[in-house]
Amino acid sequence: MKKSDLIIVVLFLVIAITFFGFNKYRSNFIKQNSNQIYAEIYVEGNLYKSVPLSNDKEDIIEINTEDGKNIIKIHDDGVEITEADCFDEICVKTGFKKEVGETIVCLPHKLVIEIKGNMEIKVDAVSN
Repeated sequence: MKKSDLIIVVLFLVIAITFFGFNKYRSNFIKQNSNQIYAEIYVEGNLYKSVPLSNDKEDIIEINTEDGKNIIKIHDDGVEITEADCFDEICVKTGFKKEVGETIVCLPHKLVIEIKGNMEIKVDAVSN
């Protein structure tokens, strides 16, 4: 391999790495500035799944643990727990949530659903 061939190969590698870095930066910038809302599902404190809520399709997620079973329904840009085999079913009674900052919690099953995103959190009330 000649010295000029080596210089051309190195030059192409530098250009390729530069374009890769630029595209990576651009995609992260777009992702941070998008208004996508998603639900993070935690089981026993660990992230189980992150689900986008702005999807047009309906999704059913069944979670079975040693503590019990929950059925989560993703629809209409929001989330709700439709079934739970815990004794009080407070998580089912919590209802449908779709605003950033809202949560659904099932304490007996150690399940937490948090709605996250880059949109503003709506304020219920303001005090002086």
